This record gives sequence, C-alpha cells and structure tokens, in this order.
Amino acid sequence: MQRIAGSVVGVVALACAWIVGGVGGLLYAIVYALAALPGLPIGFRLFGTSHPGGWIAGALCGYVATAFALWVPIAAHAPSVPAFAASWIVLSAAIWGGLGWRPAPAIPLQPWRASEYTGLAVILMLTLALATPPLARIGQVDPQGDRVYRAYFTADFVWHTSLAAELSKFSMPPRNPYLASQPIHYYWTYFLLPATVAQLGPGPLHDVQRCLKVNALATSLLFMSSVFFAAWSAVGSAVAVTLAVALALLAASAEGSYEIYRMWSRGQPLSGLREVNIDAITAWHFQALRIDGLPRCLWYVPQHSTAYALGLIALAGAAAIGSTGSATAILLCGIALAGATMVNPFVGGIFAVAWGIAIAADAARGPLPLIRIVTHALAAIPVIAAILWCSAAQMVDGAGGALDFGFHGAAAQSPVIALLLSLGPVLILMAIGCSVRSSVAFARVVPAIALVLASLGLMYLVRLRVDAAWVPFRAGQMLLAAAPALIARALISSRGSPAIRWSTAAVLGAAFVTGLPTTVIDAYNAQDVADRNVGPGFHWTLALTPDEQRVLDWIRRETPRDAIVQMEPTVRDRDLSRGHWGERWSTIPSFAERRMAAGIPISLMRVPEYGERSSQVKSMFESANARDAWSIARKLRIDYVYVDAIDRAAYPAVSKFDAAPDLFTPAFASGAAAVYQVR
Repeated sequence: MQRIAGSVVGVVALACAWIVGGVGGLLYAIVYALAALPGLPIGFRLFGTSHPGGWIAGALCGYVATAFALWVPIAAHAPSVPAFAASWIVLSAAIWGGLGWRPAPAIPLQPWRASEYTGLAVILMLTLALATPPLARIGQVDPQGDRVYRAYFTADFVWHTSLAAELSKFSMPPRNPYLASQPIHYYWTYFLLPATVAQLGPGPLHDVQRCLKVNALATSLLFMSSVFFAAWSAVGSAVAVTLAVALALLAASAEGSYEIYRMWSRGQPLSGLREVNIDAITAWHFQALRIDGLPRCLWYVPQHSTAYALGLIALAGAAAIGSTGSATAILLCGIALAGATMVNPFVGGIFAVAWGIAIAADAARGPLPLIRIVTHALAAIPVIAAILWCSAAQMVDGAGGALDFGFHGAAAQSPVIALLLSLGPVLILMAIGCSVRSSVAFARVVPAIALVLASLGLMYLVRLRVDAAWVPFRAGQMLLAAAPALIARALISSRGSPAIRWSTAAVLGAAFVTGLPTTVIDAYNAQDVADRNVGPGFHWTLALTPDEQRVLDWIRRETPRDAIVQMEPTVRDRDLSRGHWGERWSTIPSFAERRMAAGIPISLMRVPEYGERSSQVKSMFESANARDAWSIARKLRIDYVYVDAIDRAAYPAVSKFDAAPDLFTPAFASGAAAVYQVR
C-alpha cells in the first residue's frame, strides 16, 4: 500500500511541478530532492530508516543543511559552482559519516500501516490541489500580453523575488534592495537554494520566479507531512489524524460563511466575494486581529512553513517519548529546533519554548524531574548556535526593539468574535480534545497544548510596532499546525456510546460545512488574475504591460548585476487614495532584479532612512532642472533611472531626462517606459 500511495502522490506532485514550472519545474524537483539528502541521517537517527517520520524530518533538516552549505562559499567570498558543490559534498559526507546509514532510531515509533500511508496521501493530494492553481498563475501572461500577479502575492511572492534576486548576487551580508547602502535585516536562509539555482542552474532554471514557485510547492508537501506526522505521533490513529488535518487545512475559519450570510442578508450580490480578503473579515468589519489559515502558508509564506515544519518535528519527538529521551534524541530534537531558528528566529524560538514547556511538564510527573529538565537543556546548544549564526549574519538586527507588549490595539477589538470567526470550526473540537477522557494519554498532547497556549498569548499580547499583523499571522498558523493532535484526540474519544459518536460526527460535519467556504473563496481569489478592480489601498491584480516588461527585461539582461536602478517610490507607496500605485512598490527589485538607492518596502521594518531617501528621489523626479536632478542621482550613487507611464502622469518634469542626454543618456525605451543611464 505504501508503494501505491507513494507512487500516486509522486506522479501527481511531478505533474503539478510541470504545471507550475514546465520543464524547469521538473528539473527543480530533482534539485529539491538533492537538497534533502544531507539531512536524511538526522531523520533516520531520530525515527528510523523504515519510518516515514525519518524521511520527513531528514528532508527538512537536509534543506537547511544545504542552505548552510551554500552560505559557506558566499561568506568566504568565493561563490562558484565548484565551491558550492564541494561545500555541499563535504557537509553531506560529514553528516552521513557521523550518523551512519542504518542506525537504531533514538525515538522508536510504531510502524505505519496501510491506513497511515493512505491518510498522508489524502492530505498531500489535498495540499497539491490547493497549492498548484494559485502558484501556477503567478506571473501568467494574459491575452493582452500583460504579466499579472494577484494580491496578496504582490506583498509576499513579489518581495521573495526581490530577496532571492539579491541573494543571487552572492554579497555577504546581502544588501537591502530598497536601501542599497545598507545590509538587509531579514531571515533569508530559506531563499538561498532557489536564489543560487536561479543564478547558476541550467537554462530552464535560470528564472528566479520559477524556482521560487516550485520550491514553495515542494515545501508545502513537507509542511503538511510534518503536520500529519506530529499529530499522528501524539494520538496514533490514522483516520482521526487524517480528518483532523483535513479540517485544519480546509475548514479552520468561519469568516467565509459569515461574509456570505452578511452579503446575502443585505441583498448584495455574492460576486462581490471576489473582492474581499476573506481570511481577514475580522479586520475588515471588526478592526480586530487578522489570523491567516494554513492555505496561506502554502501560497504566500513558505519560509514560515519550513520553520513550522521543523519545529513540529521536535514536538513530535516530545509527544512520542516525553522527557525520557536519550542524549542523542535530545540533541537531534535540538537540531530540528535550530533548523527552525535558522529559517525564522522568532518561530524557532517559540517552538523551542513550547518544546521546553512540554518536556518540563512531563518531567514533573516522574522521578528526578530536575535532572531530566537539566539533561534536556542539551537541546539548547544547537538552538543557541543557530541564534548566534543568525545574529552574525545580521538577520535579526533591530528586531527586539520593534516588539510591543500588551492587550491593546486590534487584539482588544472584539477579541471573542475575532477568535470564533477566525478559528471557531477547530476551536470546539480542540477544546473537546483537551478536556475529555481518552485512550490517548493526556501527556501525549501536552506539546500541542503548549504550542496552542503560546500562540494564543502571542496573538493577543505581542506585536511588532512596524507591522501589527505579523505576530498574529504567525501565531494563528502555529496554532493551526498544533491543532490536529487535539482534534484527533477528540475524535478518538468519541468511540464510546452511539450518542457520543453521533454528536461528535455532527460537530465535525458542522465544522467542515462552516469552515469550507473560507478556503473555497480564498483559493479562487488567490488565482483570480482577471480582476483588475481597485481594492482597499491597492489593485487586486498587478499587471505589467508589454512595454514595461521589455524595459525591465533589458535592465535585467544589460545592466551590471550590482547596478543601482532607481524608480520613484513615493508614487508607488500603498495609498491609492492619493493616486498611488501600491502594488508596484517593488517593480525594480523584483522584476528588474536590481537594487535601488531608496524604496518603501511593505515587507520590511520601516526605518526613517526609507522616507528620507525616497523624498530625495521624489525631488529628483519633481525638479524641472536636469542638473539638479543629476546632482541628486550622483549623491545617491544611482546608475540608471527608470520611468514609466505612472511617473509621466505624476511628474511632467520627467521630460528633462530626454532633454539632457549629456546627464541622463537614454539607454532603452518601449512606449512610455524607459531607462536612462546617469552619466
């Protein structure tokens, strides 16, 4: 059965890779599989070679190990194909040599039966069905020749393109593409692989966006595999876990049902659902928290999904053996937590705290609790090493000062309603799973409970001053990643009297019916690139015209990779009420793959220098005096200036660039779009 299930999923996954990336998608799938190889001994040493958990854990650890191997030559300022290959081979050999090929598992698990393989296959097929259509339509060319990107890919995928393009320049530390004079402070580990492959891979892979899309597709499979595996490690029932994971993935939010009812009761056409951020109804109507569901992990934030998946591996170990693990098991769980930290320091830290709480709670129940707790402090060694590495790479500079604590802002607005709308379909079953007597020992779900409680605390009491929604986004997704263990325990507890079975089945059915509309609407909207209307502060679809594409392609092909190409950022800031084009905030870094002297990024922490430098660039565009504009460009070390129809409408004085070829030499133009070289 396992061969049949694996073969079916494998064939469908390759077909989806083809749909998303064509021949390059298939080639990238091979690259991704190779990237998993270095970590397999870690997974095998944790859970065994014959258990799927060993392969899932190993592939995740391998991805991070490969990213580290790619970082070494870049940090040594010697990036090249031979150097990358040598680094990867040496690290792989060290891991394989150190842990061996067929070691006894440090955390022995019950072998899987046909039902487990079938259940995981069902979840992975659902994952592919959700992830593939939106990913395939990113950057699609429509019949008019426009290249189109649907919101909210313009906030995440477009930013990821910019970051990967910067990483492909192999500067260390990487520069900030929106403030070229500064290094970038962001956790970029996840993006090293697609960035390197896009730069040095064969022709079909020489495309940052293609590599990012297929990488996200593969990551979605590993992420949902880890969610399934972590829940199974806690409760051990294939059917219950399959239903629980499907509920968390497909039907966690009641916002879709609420919005359908609200529009119907007001006589509004349901076609208006196309222009609603359906997973943010709590913010739209109640000014409350926004809590994203798991489907948005698959589409928008695969870097966070990777960190969640690695953290779940450690929680699976805690669920399986509690505080009785050997030193090897402890260190290997610490390595998984360290991997999560390398991918996202904040998420890795939260999973480490949840793991520590679970271990301490289990140790308190047995003999010599203090000794057990101190022994498990071994897991902190790799986590601390990961934090030091992130700090040395300047990923987390300034993050600590951006945290804000307290119950206020959106968290204090209709908190109960927001929680019930965002997570209601899963909350009831989670509560049942926490409270009922069950054949599954309560201790087995303590790791999941620890993560749920930590997530709720973060959701309501912690936020970033520069982006109030970021922490609730992450907290909600971590909660949903932990939820299936508790939901499955509730389903298992219903195997008593017929009345209990029927009532639990009714609750489960009601949860699916209530939650499915959100995912259906969100999945449709995520791939709806035909909607050109204006949303709240942005256009629902970013459309790059053929003229713009030609000029951006020319910049990417003909200018030096470290050139500074400047567009005017303030007119592209997210404020359509002032005539701005918010979805175009990353045009040059993402589509021309070049740095800017000044930009206004929506995916990075705002610092005053963004505004100060952008004001100087605005003055350069506003000025009717070409020499004054040239002086500003030289001061900011701008090599090229980009102009398109937006600038010509906002700043009639851009005609000065054409009138002063001795200062701004026309380099390439197509229609209203043009690029000028600063002399």
